[in-house]
Amino acid sequence: MDYYEVLGVSRDADPSDIKKAYRRLARECHPDVNGGSEEATDKFKQISEAYSVLSDPEKRHRYDHGGASGFGFDGGLDFFVEMFNQTMGFGGPRYHRPAAGRDRELVVTVTLEDVLNGAEQQVQYDRIGLCETCKGQGTAAGSHPATCPVCNGQGQVRQRQDTIIGSMMTIAPCYNCNGAGTIIEEPCPDCEGAGAVRTTEELDVQVPAGIEDGQHLEYAGMGDISAAGGRAGNLYVRVQVAEHDTFTRHGTHIYMPMEISFAQAALGDVIEVPTLEESREIEVPSGTQSGEELRLRGQGLPSLRSGRRGDQILSVRIKTPTNLTDRQTELLQELAREEGIELNPPANSSIFDRVRKAFGGQ
Repeated sequence: MDYYEVLGVSRDADPSDIKKAYRRLARECHPDVNGGSEEATDKFKQISEAYSVLSDPEKRHRYDHGGASGFGFDGGLDFFVEMFNQTMGFGGPRYHRPAAGRDRELVVTVTLEDVLNGAEQQVQYDRIGLCETCKGQGTAAGSHPATCPVCNGQGQVRQRQDTIIGSMMTIAPCYNCNGAGTIIEEPCPDCEGAGAVRTTEELDVQVPAGIEDGQHLEYAGMGDISAAGGRAGNLYVRVQVAEHDTFTRHGTHIYMPMEISFAQAALGDVIEVPTLEESREIEVPSGTQSGEELRLRGQGLPSLRSGRRGDQILSVRIKTPTNLTDRQTELLQELAREEGIELNPPANSSIFDRVRKAFGGQ
């Protein structure tokens, strides 16, 4: 059973559209209206089952990603009538609190520099909010909800139901007002009586220093308002950290490759390297090997919890020259002789290949 098809709404329908469709269909198929017709009762069960899932943000999310499996109901008609009462906010304290509004989610993208210092971004997003024209009442200006003539404002009607153990008198939501006790004779032109409209909101998102890629910031009550009178949903802002041209992040540490020459690796040097803030000097010890890591302590990213900064780690790569001058070739050959290395390069190899192989290159 396709719940969206049962209610006659699209898969991206907002909560107010789902509620309006449910009210209309429930009024048409309510057992009290159809004299206890078995066909109408079955249809009413399907409508109620569909609405119980699609009106609940968590259940709807599970249904959208996994289908109707696990959402079946075996409680009989009374279960659906009770669910109908809950939906309309009708009944005593034995009913559960109304479902919350649907949550919203959006994505903001930040840089590693933003992660270092924290950032503020202004965003816009759509949500289902209160209709400001009617303040959520659903009525046109100058009019008010009228008392339902069927239930006299009680929101419920008594009905007789035949069961296998005999006849029972049950209380059900009024089919005319759907349990509200009132009807809207002159609906608000902006929300068409729903009391809610789609709005565009602006929000200044505060991204804290140290935020991790994929983490969420929660803004309570900034999602959709509840169609059933419950609390508003939440807004979840997912933070996406963009890739950096120079650095790679691992937790609070940042990594970058650093190329040095044969001479710098063998003799040592002091080199200026970039950081997320400004250039800094790092000492390259004599005898540094390719693949070794050098560390600038405290030049990484802050921890979200403690604020303590990690390190900047530089992975050494020894750069082999591709075009040697005669003088460079002469010096390297002399170095090879000093080290007792006899160069026997292939006849078709370049002088660069010969030198590289002499020093253990590939």
